[in-house]
Order: sequence, then structure tokens, then C-alpha cells
Amino acid sequence: MIVVQRIKVLFAGARAGRKLTASCLLLACSIVYSPSMRAEILGEPDAEDSFLNSIAEAVGAYGIDVTQNLNARDVISTRIQQPRLGRFPDLVLNSLPDSEEIQAWETAFTAGEISGLAILNTNSSPESLTSNYENFLAHWLSAPADERIFVSFSQDDAAAAEKIEAVLNAYGYGLINFNSFNTADPAGRLYATAAQRLAIDSREARRYRSNVTEFEYLGERVRRNSNSLFRDDGNRGDRSLARNEPSVFLKETLGDEYETSTIREIIVPGGVALGETANLPFEVESLIFADDSFTLLDRAGRHWQLPEEEPRVLKALFDFVKRSSEIQSDSIVDIDARGRVKISSALRDTDVGFEIMHADTQPFEYIDNLAVNKSVVIDIDIDWEPAADGNSLVFETDYEVRFLSADNMRIAQTRAALEYRYQSADNASSYQDSWGRLASRVDENTDFSGLGTNMNQVAYYAGWIGLFRKLHEDEVRFLMGRYEFMKVDKSGRETPSRY
Repeated sequence: MIVVQRIKVLFAGARAGRKLTASCLLLACSIVYSPSMRAEILGEPDAEDSFLNSIAEAVGAYGIDVTQNLNARDVISTRIQQPRLGRFPDLVLNSLPDSEEIQAWETAFTAGEISGLAILNTNSSPESLTSNYENFLAHWLSAPADERIFVSFSQDDAAAAEKIEAVLNAYGYGLINFNSFNTADPAGRLYATAAQRLAIDSREARRYRSNVTEFEYLGERVRRNSNSLFRDDGNRGDRSLARNEPSVFLKETLGDEYETSTIREIIVPGGVALGETANLPFEVESLIFADDSFTLLDRAGRHWQLPEEEPRVLKALFDFVKRSSEIQSDSIVDIDARGRVKISSALRDTDVGFEIMHADTQPFEYIDNLAVNKSVVIDIDIDWEPAADGNSLVFETDYEVRFLSADNMRIAQTRAALEYRYQSADNASSYQDSWGRLASRVDENTDFSGLGTNMNQVAYYAGWIGLFRKLHEDEVRFLMGRYEFMKVDKSGRETPSRY
């Protein structure tokens, strides 16, 4: 084994650069190095990967290969001779783990099957960082994305992890090896907020069967002519995963009063599709979850309280935005002519999903005299604004209830659209106007107010979805309270397969 203390002596005072020269490396390792180790950098190197580039030679002296893409086709085709430390192309910067990933990781950790290294790539004194866990956590949550690194490894690779730990300590990184921890929460908190998720790949790690994302990806090669394991629909070669999902649908393809529809009628959900991004009166610095509620911190340092809502409701809406972004679809629910229900997997068996599904059944209870095949509720505009108290936010949602049929080219056409505006302050929708070729045929005695009341819940959820979508698109920092929020149980009423 390389004498790490020798590295510390040789490179004292050079922590800022964190780069061992080849000559110094050979000097430090000459005592134990043998040609049989032959560690190397695998795959096409990325000059911008400062972390892996800086330690590649040092961990190589321990017989550990380094790669910036564990799933690269040329890397996978190379037989594993020794452990590999590397990244995954599908876990890009700030690919924070979702609830299922956190639960799977903590379960495997509790079972003693895996562990992790939390690494702070910072110039702070490592002694001040690692003196206690709470101190490390505070630094971690305030650190930028390029400084929060988490390496998962199987227990079979604990020795390799210790070698990596020794090198990182020698370089002055802040670090915690959770192999000595007995409870999952401390590791889970850092895993849940890790901006960079790496793993140690080995023959033993590949034999380990787990639903932990990092270990599921080991040994898999990216799709041909792609740098991803996934198809465009967000699945990995298993179409059954999307079997009960509504068809991928973006609401802008449906056109509006002035733009022609471009999508086939069969794809348009007879349901609800929410894809609007909210407008905010300020730039957001971070999202904070505490005491079962959300707060926004703006760039001026001011805190804004968001409306009170059950965490499980917010969690369902938050998860939908993530799923929607992954598969590029606005569709939430689709009920076909035979009553078969397809609903986004993020909202299945939740109160949110159940209520939106029920709302989807209401338009034809109020409008029944038009020669149309489908109704679809879509959001048009979402604006969040300061409330009268000056410390909290409220919002309004503009939305439409559209009635559709296909033209002779089977393209979906909006025959009538009813426009509404929802105000969160008084939880009420007001009918605004209508448009479309058949709009004049809507019975003037229609209970527009009643239809709006039945859409209130959809419009309310649309406001939150639009806000979460805005924060997601702007890559707003969400670390404070993230662990607690991601562990919220969103389950609720069962959404039926038929209605």
C-alpha cells in the first residue's frame, strides 16, 4: 500500500492546487508500486472534471482506475481488472436523488450492504470540517454544487474506499466515510443533497443486486448513438414502465385561438394537462422546507411564505414536475371513451391524482350539446404575487376547458374553449370568455360558475405545479429541509384503473 503520510509530507503547502506531478507521485509510491497494478484513466477524459483529474494518478497508485463515464461503451467493453471510481452520464450535476432513490439507498445501507464517502471539495481546513458531523453538514448544505460529492460503494469494496479516503485526506478534502456509522439518517441526509453522485465499480459491485440507482447502472452501457441509458420516454428498455402513463403530450402543440393545432387527436388526453411555468416578481435564491411548509428566499435576502398545504399534497405535485420534465410531457390524466384511466405515475394513488381525475369527469356534465369527442383542461398563465400582508405569496391561474374533435386529417381541433381565472386568495374561479368555432353554440344557460367551481382544485394544483416548474427550470437551490421533504409519504386515495 502507498504510504499516504509520504504524500502529505511531499505536498504540504500545495493543497490549493491539488495536483500531484508525475515525478512526485513516483517518488511517493516507489516503495510499493509494481507494474502489475497498471491503473489508468479509462474512456475519453474530460478536461473540465477537476475532481477526478486531480486525484487520478494518486488513486491509480493504489490500483484503482478512474473514469468520467462508467457507462461509456469503450469502458464497459474493457474487462474489470481492479476497482474503478467514476461518474454516470445520467447523473449529471445536481441530479439530486428522489424519494425512491433515497429510501433504496438507506435500506441497503441499514442492511450493511453498501456505504458511502461524502466529500467536500473545499479549501476549508479538513480538520474544521470533520471535527463533528453537524459541522460537516452545515458546511455541506451551504456549499455550491461542484463541492458536494458522494461516492457509493458496496461493502465488498470497502478496502478500495479506504484507499480513496486516504488519498483525499492527503489532498486536504473534507470527508466522511460512513462505513463506521450505525444509522442511515446521517448518510442519507448527505446522499439526498449530493450534487455529484459517483460510485466504485468492481466485479463484486456488479454481482450485487440492488435497486439503488448507482448499482443498477453499473455494467450497463449507454444506448447506441447516445450518452444515456434511457430512451426519450424516460425508460430503460422496458416499455411496461410507461404502459399506464398518459401519452406524451405538450399543451402548446394543441395551439390556441390564433395558432393551429399540430397534434393528432388520438394523442391528446381526454383529461388534464398542466405545463405552464409560473411568473414570479423576483429572482429566487433558494427554496426552504421547515415546519411542514415552504419558504422562498429571494436574491435580496427576503423570505416569502408560501400558502399552507399538507406536505403530502406538495410532495405529489413536486414529483409530477420532476416526472414531467424527464419525459417532456404535460399530461396528468387521460380517461378514454371506455372509462380506462391513465394517470401520471407521480400522481397515482395520491389525493392529488384522485381529485384531478374526478375533475376530468365534470366538463361534459355541464356542456353536452356540442359535436365533440374530448374535453381537456389546460393551464394558460400562472402569476405569483405578494399578498396583502407583504410577507407571503398568493397566485392566480388562467386556464381553459376545451372541447375537441378531429378534422379530416385526424388533427385535434379546439371547437370551443371556456376561459377561467382562478384566485388562490379566495379559492374561486371566474368565467372570463369563450372562443372557438362552436363557442356560440354553448347554451347561454350553462352553469359556467358551477363548472368553474369543479375546476378550482385543478387550478389550485396548477399554480403549485407552475411554481415548482419555475424553480426546477431556474435550478433554484433546494437543500435546507430537502431530506425531510423527500421522505414525506404522498400516498392517498387509490386512483382506479377504470372510472
